[in-house]
Amino acid sequence: MERKKRGDDLGYLFVVGGPGGSGASSISRMLAEHFNLSIVYSGGLFREAVKERGYENFEDFYKNSNEDELLKLDEEVDSRLIEESKRKDVLMDSKLFACIAQINEIPCTAKIWLDASLHIRAMRHLGKENISSLLVRFIQYYKIRKDLKKRWRLDSRRYSKLYGIDYGKPSVYNDIVIDSSNMDENETFNLILRRLEDGQYIKK
Repeated sequence: MERKKRGDDLGYLFVVGGPGGSGASSISRMLAEHFNLSIVYSGGLFREAVKERGYENFEDFYKNSNEDELLKLDEEVDSRLIEESKRKDVLMDSKLFACIAQINEIPCTAKIWLDASLHIRAMRHLGKENISSLLVRFIQYYKIRKDLKKRWRLDSRRYSKLYGIDYGKPSVYNDIVIDSSNMDENETFNLILRRLEDGQYIKK
């Protein structure tokens, strides 16, 4: 099926998503700098929305709200993402926007999904914490794994209920799907640039 073209006056619209620890946020920053794009962080919009509701953070909101309130929050943030996508030269750092764009027939330059094994993603999170004790690192590693698995289940259920999305099949909604388990940020970034050029998503 032919891709719907974004208007030349709007420039680029990239979408980058992936589960926690996949490298999506880092790659988003690198792509934004490379192509001179403004980044829209869905996580930032979520934080703003929960603070407007009087909560300190998303976890606080999640613990003290019901499923209907959570779905309303999703819909509110998704509406804001759609509005942001109408700006010129934008990159959306979002797990869900590739699906939203497909459902709403929003033309994108390219939709990119990054993934990595659960072990690698947990180790990347652990690497950000300054823990010297091997025992504490071991305990924290398994806590992070548990939290990542829980978040995946919650996201899958929410997205399925909201839009009928199969969160486990990113290739259905994305143009480029990459497993970054065995690559560092630069290798992942360079592979994406090659895929963008080879797939004629951008002009060389």
